[in-house]
Amino acid sequence: MTPIRILVADDHELVRQGIRSIIQREPGWQVCGEATTGREALAMALALKPDVVVLDIGLPELNGVEVIRQIRRAMTTAILVVTMHDADDVVRDAIEAGANGYILKAEAGRTIGDAVRAIIARGEFISERLRGLVDSPAGGGRASARRSKKSSSLTAREREVLQLLAEGQANKQVAARLGITTKTAETHRARIMAKLQLHSMNELVRYAIRNRIIEP
Repeated sequence: MTPIRILVADDHELVRQGIRSIIQREPGWQVCGEATTGREALAMALALKPDVVVLDIGLPELNGVEVIRQIRRAMTTAILVVTMHDADDVVRDAIEAGANGYILKAEAGRTIGDAVRAIIARGEFISERLRGLVDSPAGGGRASARRSKKSSSLTAREREVLQLLAEGQANKQVAARLGITTKTAETHRARIMAKLQLHSMNELVRYAIRNRIIEP
């Protein structure tokens, strides 16, 4: 039997341990890597090419939705979100970015095995608790309205810079993290502020928290 290789990405050690324990109980499943940041998760996904990526939304350095978007540009690996976020716009953003499945951490102990099996066999799994959010036309209207105020006008690189700035990184640190010059980082920052009509770093941080780009 060909093993199912699973990459786990969560910044909390206890959560990773719990998911690892569940995976290791399944015959033929193996954890091929563990990541603690979104940027690490993306790099490991591209390098290891796992069968399944299990990740949280609230990852530091690069949030889970952006990780999903960037993985999707490169490969068709199955992606399962395991998170505490149950707001309709967050669920929809993850699914629209390319996630195959979405479950809550509170139910992961009893559903993660079924979820992984389902996305491998059928390509999707949404927990019953969240299914109404995905299928509801009313929910779609609210989510679409909120997304119109979010960072859809930003490029992928600008979204990366936005998160790093909101996490307290200075321009020089952002540049080092992304492998760009400090001047380029400053240019990205200026464009982000202009596009989002923000006037201070406090406003940028509040924007990032409000739109769940970073955790409060």
